[in-house]
Amino acid sequence: MESIRQHFIPIKEISQNLCCKICTYVAINAVECQICEQLYCEDCAKLWQRKKDQCPDCKGEFKVKQPHRLIREELSKLTFSCKNDAQGCKAPILMNDVLRHAEECQFKNVKCPCGWSGPQLKQKQHEQTCQQFATKQCNICKEDIKLVKFQTHNCFLELKQQFEKITEKFYEYKESSEYSIKDLKNHASKETNELQSVKQQIKGIIQENNEIRKQMTDLTQLLKNQEQQFKQVIESTQQQQQQGPFLTQGKLVESRQFQCSKNHLIQYWMNPNGEEKTKKCFKCQRTQVNCRYCCPICCFFVCLKCQEPELTKNPHENSVLCPARHKVTKKIMGLKCTVCDKTSSQMKQPGGADCTECDFAICFECLENERYKGRVQQCPVQ
Repeated sequence: MESIRQHFIPIKEISQNLCCKICTYVAINAVECQICEQLYCEDCAKLWQRKKDQCPDCKGEFKVKQPHRLIREELSKLTFSCKNDAQGCKAPILMNDVLRHAEECQFKNVKCPCGWSGPQLKQKQHEQTCQQFATKQCNICKEDIKLVKFQTHNCFLELKQQFEKITEKFYEYKESSEYSIKDLKNHASKETNELQSVKQQIKGIIQENNEIRKQMTDLTQLLKNQEQQFKQVIESTQQQQQQGPFLTQGKLVESRQFQCSKNHLIQYWMNPNGEEKTKKCFKCQRTQVNCRYCCPICCFFVCLKCQEPELTKNPHENSVLCPARHKVTKKIMGLKCTVCDKTSSQMKQPGGADCTECDFAICFECLENERYKGRVQQCPVQ
């Protein structure tokens, strides 16, 4: 650690927040305590952990982590002077470059086997005149041999050593190549399997797409058929309307939310006096049912089984209002349900809600239907 720290010579005074708590110098390869976030040198922290499992600062469990990004940035901005400043190196060095510069500094003192020593920048100049680096060509192998080794030079041994080195490198390369080839084969096999999987997925998507197209075609044809039937019904209704008046009994009240296919508000028929059963329901195509909703513009009727009655809540009282917005009252005996046509004697639970103003009644069995259940629980029949 000391051999490394000698290269970190700060140019300016360093904040104590960036120094190691153990050695008190700038934190090298900094780490911090997970609890108190105090900085330490990596090597100082490892040496301390071998002795104690307790943080020197907060005395908690000594576990370290990488410092915060802002701390790392502050450390990276610190500048240091070169150890060879006295020899002439004046370059300011950032913290992350200190050790690399120490190896490459041209003012670093180097020594030659001949006894010469001097800055690294003059080493090559010295080697040109030094006998330690002078060479002579061998007449047999034609290699340039240093003079200090020329007397002991043996071509056979040199070639043998070179051959052994080449052989060793060959086997290393062969082993590395075999491993690489095996790895490539495994990778290719994996990619092939993934490609097959993708092909199967694409095939499945194409099949689903074809099925959806077929369903869309069937649905389009169904819509065309229904549109044709609707036109026929409208024409038939219009013909019936031309034959006589639309209504002869009662009056109409607009609903609050029900609309026909042409966005006309469907109207509720008050007091039809039996005429509602002479009409034909547009949806179920039946007669002798209570057709209490109609669209005078499109000239069609809908029974209460196909279009549920529009029961609402009285905004001022906790009570139920009939489709014509009249308050309904509870009635047990003598009730005939306008929705299902049952009388009190035919009901499992006799009674229900009755509106005398518009000749409308609904039994408890119909009120228990999921269509009305939630609404009626909020505004129970009184």
